[in-house]
Amino acid sequence: MATIPGLVLSHNNNHPDAVALRYKQLGIWNSYSWSDYLAEVTSATNALKSLSIGKGSVVAVYGNNVPKLIFSISAIQALGGIVVPIHPESTSSELKKILSDSKTEILIAEDQQQVDTFLGIESECSVNKVIYLDGRGMATYKNENLNSFDDLIVKSNNASIENDINSINENDTAFYLFDEHEDSLYKVSHAAIINNSSKIITLNTLTEKDSIVSYLPLSIPTNLLFTFVTSLNSGMSLNLPESNQTIEKDIQEIGPTILYAPSFVFKHIITSIAYRIEAANEANYNRYMNHYKSLMEIYNKEISGESSLLDKIKKSWIMLTTFAPAKNVFGLTKIKHAFVSDGVLSKVNFDFFHAIGVEIQHSFGQAASCGCISVQPDHSVSSENAGKAMAGCEIKINDDSEVCFKTDCSAENLAGSNNSNDGWVNSGYVGKLDDVGNIVIDGRLEDMITLKSGKKFSPENIENLISCSPFVKAAVILGNNQDSVSAIVIIDPNSVNSWADRKNIRYTGYTELASKEEVKDLVKEHISCVNDSLESSLKVKRFVVLHRTLVMNEGEVSKTMVVMRKKIAINLKDVLTAIETNKDNCKVDDIDQLSYELDINKI
Repeated sequence: MATIPGLVLSHNNNHPDAVALRYKQLGIWNSYSWSDYLAEVTSATNALKSLSIGKGSVVAVYGNNVPKLIFSISAIQALGGIVVPIHPESTSSELKKILSDSKTEILIAEDQQQVDTFLGIESECSVNKVIYLDGRGMATYKNENLNSFDDLIVKSNNASIENDINSINENDTAFYLFDEHEDSLYKVSHAAIINNSSKIITLNTLTEKDSIVSYLPLSIPTNLLFTFVTSLNSGMSLNLPESNQTIEKDIQEIGPTILYAPSFVFKHIITSIAYRIEAANEANYNRYMNHYKSLMEIYNKEISGESSLLDKIKKSWIMLTTFAPAKNVFGLTKIKHAFVSDGVLSKVNFDFFHAIGVEIQHSFGQAASCGCISVQPDHSVSSENAGKAMAGCEIKINDDSEVCFKTDCSAENLAGSNNSNDGWVNSGYVGKLDDVGNIVIDGRLEDMITLKSGKKFSPENIENLISCSPFVKAAVILGNNQDSVSAIVIIDPNSVNSWADRKNIRYTGYTELASKEEVKDLVKEHISCVNDSLESSLKVKRFVVLHRTLVMNEGEVSKTMVVMRKKIAINLKDVLTAIETNKDNCKVDDIDQLSYELDINKI
């Protein structure tokens, strides 16, 4: 079994000139071959040796996916160090917890933003040295613990690191991965995470000829597995966009064959299409809506085996004139595998992607499972489940309906909180196994809602149905100890803006737009349609259109845009109280220190 830096060395020996990494800088794509990649890792390794990094040293990498940070991961591990990936937008409190719990000794930061965040909590953690990659804006900083990575490289030699790489063991710890939902760290070995990626590669026949984009931070455990580790393990090229603002264009230019993303990214694609269509002229708008309706009718015939030759011809025309260009805009033309983590897409969104030829494959995993315990094979996909357990993994449902798993690619919780004596791990998610062994994820156990009637349900299922509208960015379902279900709805600013412009609705900003009666009617109409698919006790009876979006830095959504209910309950306590006491409106004293009047609408 290999190690992370050992994979780099192996690819250099076997195909040194093949493209290993592409990155975009100042609008131009640059590339590293495997020999270039090893040379960069060698330089970084020799530079880090001067800091006495050795076996068991804990080093955090804090920033976006830039080449130097990518190379640093293998360099740290070549010396026997343990890498702690940290999200570039982590708040000071999040950074403090991760650094303290991991006992990080050295921090490698991307630029001034990350350095400044660290300096605010420097005295409260054990970090004794900070290495920055980009020193712009820090010329006047006098902190003796700050060092330029470039300066360290200049002062170091360029000796071979092959002996260093060969001296580390596959069972050595490679990463400490942070689970945002559990607020805890997991210890992951080289063998465990590489073995898990091998299962994904084998199941989907991935090769070095494929290419994948990594635009989410590697601090997200599932992203680390599906992009960084899988690209190293298979030899495929890893592509790094220039920035969050250029992602769509960058993916279009690269045309990857593999796409990994949490469900919110695929939802964003649908919302972006809706935004463009709402902004189109009347003729193009009507053409799209008619073609969309026809496409979905043909797709439903296809999956039921009732499509005709005429349907196939009609679909080809619709794809050629409408949806093939849309696929190209979002870089989906060459996609062979589109992996979705964190549960499942709504059926509406899932069906749309499959109708246009993008094969969505649901998966499920978390830090405790090295990123994945189940994934749908491309020949057996469904909007209702997250696939069967991968080889070497067992899944069972305990008496609380919680998903438990045992895997040969497990990670150890540093706090030891979720591991039972017999090797089974409690996932913290409620679910079930269908008749053929596919896992169906309902939501987090701690988020389950119990109505006054005793009816217990997962709010995530209803939230997914409401959020499948391109006009809805997110939804939060309420109802604990209540007679009925209510919802907080967050509208999508782009698509609703375009819709309002088409309807000649005048507004000055998001808050005013969200308060418009026409917008409330739009949301009400959609929720009414959702209610038609729900059993009587779960129908949404009341809703609030929130005056703002949910804020990541306030902890209201996770780094993968998953609703964080505990924080929302604190920040929006005025809304929750008004709903619980059957008020028709409420005054919200919000996090910006301003007050807002919100209506509670009935359905």
